[in-house]
Amino acid sequence: MAAASKGTPSSRGPRRDPPRRPPRDGHGKLLFQDGSYYEGAFVDGEIMGEGRRHWAWSGDTFSGQFVLGEPQGYGVMEYKAGGCYEGEVSHGMREGHGFLVDRDGQVYQGSFHDNKRHGPGQMLFKNGDKYDGDWVRDQRQGHGVLRCVNGTTYEL
Repeated sequence: MAAASKGTPSSRGPRRDPPRRPPRDGHGKLLFQDGSYYEGAFVDGEIMGEGRRHWAWSGDTFSGQFVLGEPQGYGVMEYKAGGCYEGEVSHGMREGHGFLVDRDGQVYQGSFHDNKRHGPGQMLFKNGDKYDGDWVRDQRQGHGVLRCVNGTTYEL
């Protein structure tokens, strides 16, 4: 009798696992300890789909597509230091075609690789000069045309 009062596994009913948080699906907001946040779509508990991420340490904000927590696809990055980027991203970096306005107001439209201007593109400089040509790792390189506001044109 004494053994029956303590209960055996079969007398306690079905075994229950400890409670778990259900996977997040749909729209939600995730707050990070450093003050950063993500607001947008979740799939199976992962940051996936359309959303907005703010990084507290830099003050930068990205709105667009996410895959496994990283900006991936198309979106807009707003930089706290000034300027913004709109275009394609891969693993959180500018990759593919995009439009960049830097903190000085200079405008670049063209190809990016590994977060740098790379490939064909056009740059409108702060002074009004315009370069249309090739870029390699953020530097003008190869064939291009520089049109200056004073009317001078350089074919490179």
